[in-house]
Amino acid sequence: MRYKYCSIVFGIIVLVFMLAGGGKEQPNEGGYIPTSQSSATPGNLSPRAWINIASIHMVDAMTGWAMSQESLLRTVDGGASWTDVTPKGIGSLREGTWSVYDMQTVWAVFNVESSTGITIYRTTDGGRKWESAQINTIPDHGRVTSLAFLDSTHGWLLISYGAAMGSESIGVFQTSDGAATWKLTASVTTNQEIPKGVPLTGAKNGLRFVDQKNGWLTGFSHANGIWLYSTSDGGQTWMPQSIVAPPGYQTGGGSVSTEPPHFFGRKVGLLPVEFRGQTPPVLVFYRTQDGGMSWTPTTPVQSAQESLESYWGFHWSIIDATHIFVCDGYKLYCTLDGSHSFVSITPNISLKNLQQLDFASEQLGWAIIDGGLWKTSDGGHTWIQVKAS
Repeated sequence: MRYKYCSIVFGIIVLVFMLAGGGKEQPNEGGYIPTSQSSATPGNLSPRAWINIASIHMVDAMTGWAMSQESLLRTVDGGASWTDVTPKGIGSLREGTWSVYDMQTVWAVFNVESSTGITIYRTTDGGRKWESAQINTIPDHGRVTSLAFLDSTHGWLLISYGAAMGSESIGVFQTSDGAATWKLTASVTTNQEIPKGVPLTGAKNGLRFVDQKNGWLTGFSHANGIWLYSTSDGGQTWMPQSIVAPPGYQTGGGSVSTEPPHFFGRKVGLLPVEFRGQTPPVLVFYRTQDGGMSWTPTTPVQSAQESLESYWGFHWSIIDATHIFVCDGYKLYCTLDGSHSFVSITPNISLKNLQQLDFASEQLGWAIIDGGLWKTSDGGHTWIQVKAS
């Protein structure tokens, strides 16, 4: 879905104050605090619940989730109406991220500035009831920048402890019980003498797993090359993976960024790579047919703007292995053949200040533009703004 230059340099999602999990703090690594429960109160939306939509994820044409500055929302009628399913105890939303698994199951994290604890919320009944668990990040003030679930029980989260001088301190945590408990699998900080399985260099923006062993950590570096790390042991150790840039493409000085890959089964996947050092900037989807062991570039999508000064960054929505929509804030493109060729679409509205694209099919899609939600039913040609109800 979405994204940024967006990541989770431009995207990751903005949200909230959190309710601490109940129970006493445990001394084990990862600082798990036993699960507590809180229930949402579904009902008609207040005007404030619809302020500044930050993220949307439609599971299918009818059911989906959205996150606003004030609330976590759910629809079962294709966006015609929305229900507020925000966990009780949550204040105004500020910064956080989420992972949507299906119509009923969502995990969400709401970061609090200068907090030494991370609270993970989970619902398995469409937001009627929420469970929560906490990770202790003492002595660091961590914030979750990526949350990825492989299935209903196995998930990983990436915690950032701060970035400076081309490096970023992080922790990678894993759960095998649906987020009830978490363990630290890899970490690196500036005061850590020996990194635990992951590099300090590079700004990390996301992670993704194709199975319980194999995953990828994405981001960018001020050094030359394309920054991508992979793991084959569930996230305990990470090694650099070689990605070759197309001939003539610039990869130095932080000019290229990788984003979390999307997989369709265990073998076929797409890895978005943004080359901002080009004139104009381009987005390339690298394709794998062997489960991520090798990646091959496909046809680049060029920004409509020649200079970085007027460049807004790319956003994209990957429907399946062959259908993708891409926008640079000026033009909308789509591919029906796995990014081997793209066609331009002329929408009826301006795409400036686009924050996210989310297509459920070739025809049906949603876009967040300057905090407002828009919907198309004809493949991006005609957009209608969605009003609160």
